[in-house]
Amino acid sequence: MSRLYSTLFPLLRSDPTGCRRAHTFTVDFEAKDFFKWEHNELLGISLEWPHKLPKKESYTTRSKTAHIPILYAQLLAQLIAEDDHSDHDNGHESLRRQAYARQVLDAFGREIRRYTGEGIHFRSAVLNPILQRYRQGVPDAYAPAVSDAISGDGRPTINEATQFYLAVDPVDSARSSEYRRNLVYIPEARWYLRVLLGKANLRSARSYNAVLANHEKIMAALAEEDSAVTADSQVSHLNAVEVQAILEEDLEDFFEAQFKLVVRAFRPSHGSPLTWQHYSLSLLRR
Repeated sequence: MSRLYSTLFPLLRSDPTGCRRAHTFTVDFEAKDFFKWEHNELLGISLEWPHKLPKKESYTTRSKTAHIPILYAQLLAQLIAEDDHSDHDNGHESLRRQAYARQVLDAFGREIRRYTGEGIHFRSAVLNPILQRYRQGVPDAYAPAVSDAISGDGRPTINEATQFYLAVDPVDSARSSEYRRNLVYIPEARWYLRVLLGKANLRSARSYNAVLANHEKIMAALAEEDSAVTADSQVSHLNAVEVQAILEEDLEDFFEAQFKLVVRAFRPSHGSPLTWQHYSLSLLRR
């Protein structure tokens, strides 16, 4: 069942890494809209930031509201959730993601403050690269994986990078199926979906680490198969490790279309059927 996610954070937050976030965002985002949006659909957000008074040591607060493509709002809300989660989870990966999220959020805050055009025309130089990686199933903020995805050998050319990041509009609603299929390779986004659906506690380190552990299994299985991650959601079937991770995270309803592909491609063996096959068949009969 969809749960409304609202969040409001203090203006300047302490951080053990020494990084601070200067922008406070308010974003309302619902699970039903996760990687599923209409053409040119916008969502309203608001932000506040400190402004130093001229010739004084004191500050005042400035604010702005804006309507932006809903996919940007989704990513914005995810990054805010990651920031909040790390206040309760001191794990290395959690704190690494917190520092990253705060830098991105502040960069986006500065970007949206400068923008004066209509929301329907807004395209974010800050968030677009992240979305392009998500769309193509590339884990974010890990340079070797990104380089390999762009070029195949870790040495991207300008033409390859241009094709990877600029060939399509990442907020085009026609791309939603690519995002949905390749969510299985983006652990932070998958964790955030579980939070939205009420299947994981935002503060829980255990739930967060379980998704990361599944991600490691998925990547290991891909490496063994020597298979490249594909964005072709029409023909790309889930493998057994990916299906198992989805079931453990209770996200089979979200991946319904991919589960049906698994069933259609399945040929019974002489052994006992796997649990995920039963789940897939029940989805196929809907």
